[in-house]
Amino acid sequence: MFPTQTDAGPGLTDAEVLDEYLIPFGSWIEETVNWTTLNLEGVLDGIAWPFEFLLENIVDNFLLSISWLYVVVIMFGIAWLVRNLTVAVGTAVGLVLCGLLGQEFWIQTARTIGFILVAVIVCIIIGIPLGILSGRFESVWKVMRPTLDAMQVIHAFVYLLPFVYFWGVGRVSATMATMVFALPPLIRLTNLGIRGVPEDVVEASRAYGANELRVLRDVQLPLARPAIMTGINQTLLLAFSMLGIAAILGAGGLGALLFRALGQQDVNLAAAAGLSFFLLAVILDRISQTEAGSKSLFTRMSTAWKARKEPEQLLIDPDFNPAASRDDHEVSAEGDEAPLSSGERGRVVVTLAGAVIMLLGIPMTWAAGGPGLSAYGRRDDVELTGQSFSGLAAEGGSWFSFIIGFLAIFIGVACLAVLSGRGKARWFSADGITFGSIAALLTSFGYVIARPSAFTPDYSVGTGAWVSFVGAVVAVVASLSWMAVGAYGPHRPLRRRVAGGPIVLGVIAALMAVVSIFSMWHLDERGGVVMTPEIQAEMDAVKAAAKAGEIDPGVAATEIQVIRARAKQDERIIIDGSDPAGVGLGTWTLVFGLAGTVGAAVAAGAAGFGDRRRWIGGTVAMGLGLGIAGFSLGFVATLVRVADQNYYSGVGAMFAMFVGSLLFAAGSGLVKGFERAKIYRDISVGGETPGGSESEAAVAVDDEEKATVSS
Repeated sequence: MFPTQTDAGPGLTDAEVLDEYLIPFGSWIEETVNWTTLNLEGVLDGIAWPFEFLLENIVDNFLLSISWLYVVVIMFGIAWLVRNLTVAVGTAVGLVLCGLLGQEFWIQTARTIGFILVAVIVCIIIGIPLGILSGRFESVWKVMRPTLDAMQVIHAFVYLLPFVYFWGVGRVSATMATMVFALPPLIRLTNLGIRGVPEDVVEASRAYGANELRVLRDVQLPLARPAIMTGINQTLLLAFSMLGIAAILGAGGLGALLFRALGQQDVNLAAAAGLSFFLLAVILDRISQTEAGSKSLFTRMSTAWKARKEPEQLLIDPDFNPAASRDDHEVSAEGDEAPLSSGERGRVVVTLAGAVIMLLGIPMTWAAGGPGLSAYGRRDDVELTGQSFSGLAAEGGSWFSFIIGFLAIFIGVACLAVLSGRGKARWFSADGITFGSIAALLTSFGYVIARPSAFTPDYSVGTGAWVSFVGAVVAVVASLSWMAVGAYGPHRPLRRRVAGGPIVLGVIAALMAVVSIFSMWHLDERGGVVMTPEIQAEMDAVKAAAKAGEIDPGVAATEIQVIRARAKQDERIIIDGSDPAGVGLGTWTLVFGLAGTVGAAVAAGAAGFGDRRRWIGGTVAMGLGLGIAGFSLGFVATLVRVADQNYYSGVGAMFAMFVGSLLFAAGSGLVKGFERAKIYRDISVGGETPGGSESEAAVAVDDEEKATVSS
């Protein structure tokens, strides 16, 4: 009988009545958990064993027990095998950056890689078979669909509860919760891929006598592969999104660093951990992606292995024989690149000579009379006054010379490829060589113009730096003149209107360059005694006067102590991009940033709609952007290589690199649409024209407006 208002208890309309009729659901679950943990301990241990085994062997006994460099090499190889060389290089660079943030960051990065790898492996082992069963059997799908809906609706924190109750706090329960959270996309997409195979293809295979296993293996799985790979990629990303929650369970990894930074409100730790988190997420995402294009190294190796008994099969594979992908009519439609004219060839040779000169300057003297930039961050460099150093030395050009050397090698290889007629890479062309030359020029200029530390007054720029600078000037002049006469044009006609994108990016870059010049480029928190040459000379003068008997030795000792007290540095020293006490590269970031903005505006059509003018403007913007990034990166990396503890490059250098990236993006949008002019051959059936010979039509690119066809 329900209580009424006349009863002693609460009425039916009162909220308190709900406490009178409690459903003991929580008690039921608690009793179930208690009974399970007491009576099914072996079952729980059996479920946890695969996770413990994988985590112990992949994370503890492998990733954390070998050198960080080996991990980078292994990830490089995996990325190259499953994707391509570009992704592999990006993977290696990203992991090296994670390591350079510090030993703790590298350890947590390795743990994160292992944690994600274990979670994804288990998801693949469970998810793909369930997806296949769901795709082939409707009854299985009817059960799986509501289950997956529930798994995706329930909040991630709810997953933690049963795993904590049964397996306790730790990385095993965190891995299990991550697996459950990341599993649904893989099952759904595998099911979708299997069901998406055309029915007529499946029926045709069955009609030819294939059994169900062969239909699955040879028909459905190959055709469903893109969907399955997409499912694996999505599972990986979802597993990555659980790292922060898994850190609460003691999983460790980068999520633990982020969790600690949030609790301590540590901006430094949060920024570094966030950068590592971002880099690793991008690396794993790129490795697991499937994109149209050339096959991966692993696929080509597999194809070659299968064809080892019949190598002639490779002749019909486009990845081994590019000519196999097109017939004669396709060759005629695509055309051949116009050969280099004698004038173009001469300019390419001069550009190549400039690259060689740059390389010759690197092993020569870059710092004469003492260290240059390294003395900012390392006090011991004061004792090296009077010595000279090559561009490869930490006290010499250091990373400036490394960047210039890399660009010079790129320019040289590109020039040789163009001269040999084998340069098929997009940037092995006039524009690619030009922006590489401009970048090398700005990087060498940044080193030459940079103000040295006040602690090395005898320093001067060495001969090698000037030689590399001259080589860069030669390369820039020759490559720009090549662009002025080269047979290049847009792949599609450019619109005769001012494009807003390059201008917006250029303006943002200019504003960021202004911010860079007023931002910190040096941060000195070392403290202690800073013994400048002036202070040392003052102390020597007091000592000499005491030795000559001009002043009392006790008075001299007191004066020396006073001088030392003045030399003591207790506060942090901050130097911005224009301060005469600093390197001064912030000023040049603004100058070249504004010049790059002008180049971006020219590329957008603000100075006219001539194709060649816009092409050159975009290329100059790209080169200036890459050069700004080059000398700012050279400064940062030089200090990273030699600086004392508590001496850092500042955020102004980071803004400068952002400026360079924006300018590069502003110009590349237009420049990448240009290509070498083509020669077209009209080929009749049988390979000859009615007159018995091939007729040729060459595309000549007009300097300003359009392409014309001359027969």
